[in-house]
Amino acid sequence: MSRAIFKNPLTSSHLWHVIDASGHRVGRLATKISELLRGKHKPIYDRSVPLECGDYVVVLNAHKVEFTGKKWDQKMYRKHSGYPGGLKETLAKDMLVENPEHIIRHAVMGMIPKNNSKFYLGQRLKIYDGIFNPHQGQITATPSSPLALNIGPFVEQQIQPSQEQIDEYYAGYKLQINNDSQSFDILETKVRSHKDQLKRERRLLRKKRVGELKPLRSPPKKEEIDN
Repeated sequence: MSRAIFKNPLTSSHLWHVIDASGHRVGRLATKISELLRGKHKPIYDRSVPLECGDYVVVLNAHKVEFTGKKWDQKMYRKHSGYPGGLKETLAKDMLVENPEHIIRHAVMGMIPKNNSKFYLGQRLKIYDGIFNPHQGQITATPSSPLALNIGPFVEQQIQPSQEQIDEYYAGYKLQINNDSQSFDILETKVRSHKDQLKRERRLLRKKRVGELKPLRSPPKKEEIDN
């Protein structure tokens, strides 16, 4: 890429992105932050100059991040002093109390390429436990851009299918659903398993038909066997 494009102040200016980590999963949030730090969301992205393309990211409410499954009790953060017996292990739930900023930074730094620019990209990541941060001046001073990304608290997506979609999905099945969610989940599992079984049967039938249409190989002649 030509370096002349970086002389334009609209493209060379580093943006400031504000992210509220409340309710977000650590891994999914770290992927977004790593892309913003490297500038992969910009059309002028050039991997040879990540410091010119990358932006600043401010993460708030670091203590409100979430892990899936049982990672709070299973995930372990380890560090070693370099001396014999100097290994220190900390559970994720204990790290959330001691240093919640380290949880996000550790995930983000693991997604950045291991090269000379990794340290400088990590300096552009600002993580705070609350909603107050000392970067309001820089955030307001940057020019407005459609590439600026401000992510709020995590909101779970609500799926409300229409009655026509429900009838089409459960076509051919006798529905007996109570008001509780447990009975609905049981019915949903039965319908999915039945549809998967039909797919397997159709797949086997297609393979069988293809095998029947294959030409039969004629047995070798006696002369070929003697040779």
